[in-house]
Amino acid sequence: MGRPVTRALSDPGLGSAPGWPLVLYFHHVNPLVEHYTALRPDDFRRGLETVLERVGPAVDPGTVGPGFQPPDEPSVLVTFDDGYRDTLTLAAPALAEFDVRVLLFCTTGRLDRASTTNPADRAALPPRESYLTWPEARRLAAAGHVLSAHTHTHRKLTELDPATARREVDDSLRRVAEQTGRTPRTFAYPYGLVPTPHPVPPTAVGFGTVKSAPEPWSQHPHDIRRTYLPVGDTDRWPALASEWREQWFGSR
Repeated sequence: MGRPVTRALSDPGLGSAPGWPLVLYFHHVNPLVEHYTALRPDDFRRGLETVLERVGPAVDPGTVGPGFQPPDEPSVLVTFDDGYRDTLTLAAPALAEFDVRVLLFCTTGRLDRASTTNPADRAALPPRESYLTWPEARRLAAAGHVLSAHTHTHRKLTELDPATARREVDDSLRRVAEQTGRTPRTFAYPYGLVPTPHPVPPTAVGFGTVKSAPEPWSQHPHDIRRTYLPVGDTDRWPALASEWREQWFGSR
């Protein structure tokens, strides 16, 4: 039986509800980006190896959606936000090495813009402004990764009226469907800010960040907690991953 967890919500050491997959989120794999969810390529490989060995196997993102039935063992779902180009150039090789597929939550308006920007101008962009084109995103989908929605413009949904917030969600879900031929069954809230009422349709589940509580997906399908590997604290990762695994058992 696991020990009770009394961590603050913002602590990445607080994982998922007992019996449900640990969900990790990243923005970049890139040595030039400083962000609490951006890892250097070598650290990203180390992180994947650590969580797969100490928590459990990776969840197939294609199985995630309403009515998802969790595996009967600890597992990990890997997600990326926004749709940055380094997900293809720097993260994808490591993911292939470990045979891991991810949910990639795309800010669809930014992929639209990248798709119409000439290559020379794109090459000059810093990593935090460099997004995938839709053809590049479809290359990831062809490798088994699942493209999904993260609003159309990355606005804070909590600052919008309900109709506008719902339009941001619906437009991004529709755009992903148009580009992939697959209706998304997942959505991630920008900045982890979940408005009330939530704007995600019942045909999709919604992912937050460490601002969301570790509740069973079946009880809170539109406010699923995700956490992250603390940057610059790699020596802590093995113990942290072991804690995440222990939390899966809870009072089971």
